[in-house]
Amino acid sequence: MLALSIPPKSALTHALAAAAKAALQGPRIGGNPQVGCAILSPAGRILSMGYHRGAGSAHAEVDALSNLKEDTGSAPLTAVVTLEPCNHSGKTPPCSRALLEAGIKNVIWAVPDPNPRASGGGEYLRSQGINAIPASEAGIDENVLAKAREVSAHWVQATRRGRPWTIAKVAQTLDGYCAAKDGSSQWITNRLSRAYAHRIRSRVDVIIAGTGTVLADNPQLSARLADGRHLPHQPRPLVVGKRNLPADYYLAGKAEQARTHDLKAVLESCYQRGEIFALLEGGSTLVTAALKANLVDELHIYLAPRLLGAGHKGIGDLGITALSSSLDFQLQQVKELGGDVFLALEKERAACLPD
Repeated sequence: MLALSIPPKSALTHALAAAAKAALQGPRIGGNPQVGCAILSPAGRILSMGYHRGAGSAHAEVDALSNLKEDTGSAPLTAVVTLEPCNHSGKTPPCSRALLEAGIKNVIWAVPDPNPRASGGGEYLRSQGINAIPASEAGIDENVLAKAREVSAHWVQATRRGRPWTIAKVAQTLDGYCAAKDGSSQWITNRLSRAYAHRIRSRVDVIIAGTGTVLADNPQLSARLADGRHLPHQPRPLVVGKRNLPADYYLAGKAEQARTHDLKAVLESCYQRGEIFALLEGGSTLVTAALKANLVDELHIYLAPRLLGAGHKGIGDLGITALSSSLDFQLQQVKELGGDVFLALEKERAACLPD
């Protein structure tokens, strides 16, 4: 049952939308979720905002409390958060305790915390007499609630499965070839596509390539500007496969090598390192293996307006013999890049389950 001091539904909806927007100011890489928080007066006025700025920094709730400058006395305040307040001591103390000690009377969240080590914040707050409820029970607008859930959806998905949200990149011609018959592939796509791909590299935790691609192309697996300068965030380069890299290759001694073909185990080890977003950029063999093992969450296809008619396919044989067994993806984005076309597709929409 809702407390009598809870703000109006319209104010809660506005606060959750503001909290979701604030959350996006925080980094999506680094292992922690993006979280936003709004503190409201009994009438529903937003008194302060906060968001999580990355591992080791104050969580969104604590950040919002520290930004609360107005003297509210004993007024029953409400905290609206995109993710259920944590209930464990990690690099920072539990947010559930911080809200309790601050005298917050109502706590409302969009997404339950799926991490068994950190969950239970809502239950703890209720045990202390706080009106703590999921947003679905507070009458918040469903469209706003859905958008708030999407903020942490990839992190939630990764946490539930114990492996990163995995993106597979394919650059190919209109007829599906990533290289000509003679093996030449530089460059299938244009410079705008390549620059866009580097921007995406800068938004993942780890970039993975197979030894075949590394031996063929001697890549850096870094995120760079067109002039070669490195972007501020660099993904961790990881090579998968059993073949040795020549000592004079760029990644020799610079990148860890997982000497296995068990890609699922590799991804699970990435998650254990705190890596939530992985990018497979290692050629047809790696991408095909990941697709066959159902490990690809998001597919990025760069289509160049050219035909080869023969050569090396961007995606190899998946072992599918009937249309009814096809791997189906949902189109999320289409972007024109100077004549090339970028397609972003998801295997399963990264939306959190209802509370």
